[in-house]
Amino acid sequence: MKRKTKIVATLGPAVDSLDGVRTLIESGLNVARFNFSHGTAEDHARRHEWVRIAASEAGVSVATMQDIQGPKIRVGTFPAGSIILDEGADVTLEPGEGEGDRSTICIAYLERVDLEPGSEVLLADGMIRLEVVSASGGKARTRVVGGGELFDHKGAAFPGSDSAVPVITEKDVEDLAIGREIGFDLIAASFVSSGEDIRDIRRHVGYTPIIAKIESVSGYRNLDDILTEADGAMVARGDLGVELSFESVPRAQKEILERANSAGKITIIATEMLESMITNPRPTRAEVSDVYRSVLDGTDAVMLSAETAIGAYPGETIRAMAAISREAEQSPEFVSAPYAAMLHDRSPYASAVAQAAVETANRLGVDTIVAFTESGTTARLLSKHRPRADVYAFTPHEATYRLMALFGCITPLHTPTHQSTDEMLTFAEEYLLEHGIARTGDTTVMVAGIPPNLQASTNLMKVHRVGSATGGTPKH
Repeated sequence: MKRKTKIVATLGPAVDSLDGVRTLIESGLNVARFNFSHGTAEDHARRHEWVRIAASEAGVSVATMQDIQGPKIRVGTFPAGSIILDEGADVTLEPGEGEGDRSTICIAYLERVDLEPGSEVLLADGMIRLEVVSASGGKARTRVVGGGELFDHKGAAFPGSDSAVPVITEKDVEDLAIGREIGFDLIAASFVSSGEDIRDIRRHVGYTPIIAKIESVSGYRNLDDILTEADGAMVARGDLGVELSFESVPRAQKEILERANSAGKITIIATEMLESMITNPRPTRAEVSDVYRSVLDGTDAVMLSAETAIGAYPGETIRAMAAISREAEQSPEFVSAPYAAMLHDRSPYASAVAQAAVETANRLGVDTIVAFTESGTTARLLSKHRPRADVYAFTPHEATYRLMALFGCITPLHTPTHQSTDEMLTFAEEYLLEHGIARTGDTTVMVAGIPPNLQASTNLMKVHRVGSATGGTPKH
């Protein structure tokens, strides 16, 4: 069986050549992530071209994802580059990105955060904790309850506090314009907290699919609203782990996956998955267990960040991720997806057909499901039911072909445009036979929306014996 869990990997200085990108694709890369918090437009454009070239050479679908920075809330600067905050000390917080000292700290967007006495402020990924004593006029007087050294530009978080921080900044608007010129297949949006945030971003990206990064308490709380607008959800465990208690992150991860999968949306798990492989050629046992559990929890994809962007072993890291994923997919737990009993999709009839196709293949022990799709919806719905069979999804559209690289359990394939259902079935048979996927007489399950070429909702499921597409045997 093919690997069903997809791998997203971040490109950066560690992979800065066409040969390097070729190695990542050979190792199992499905989606190349471009982190617009770092690098220049020229860097991203060059690496994007390498991905397109290497994927074409390999004859595989590789999607590209632009990850915009979003409103990263950071402290300002300090005269010596850092300050020491002692427990019990009084510190005033002021809005802006200016220079501070041990008694005053500037924080970007502070004026947009609704702080009250007793509110918690976390700095430097939660290593430093402040408690608000009083707040007014966009400023806050706080007391240090967990001290330490605070460096320039470290992040700030406000668990439980409401904010009106814009989800898209001027930098993001400029970066999205660059992204349109480069031609990314997906957008990952940072610090999303509502469906309205997704609508704001969509004004700049049109129909390009948007993955909402869930990395704040407000995003977690408003997940259902976000999922009505977004095409998928990423569990961004770094910032989410700062705002939530660290012990609650696994529960939040599982819940986000279940709710996003139930909505029929794309799902990704990110942050510190194989972090030790930045400097080591093998992962820790704890990291292996984390990736394994994430696969069983039902994610479409697992993501690598610094491991491949700046790490010493990018190819080895992807191969390790692929091996762990394959092992998890052998577990009986992998195919049990109770959330998929009936997807809460906007296309209930298509969802029902997809469910029937997967259940039929499972009951008959069929190894191959063939899907024909214009927009990718058919393939996405099939993927949510986590079929045991390999799913080969044919599309005539390049954008859909690349997008499906992120769908769990799906192998995207190109097809010419067909004028009839008989043409589709004949083409599928010939492909399966030519590539050794099936033999004459094998049973497959075929799923499509008919009539062809009209983006019809998924409305056809056929249990099909290879060799009978047109009443005879294909020319093989």
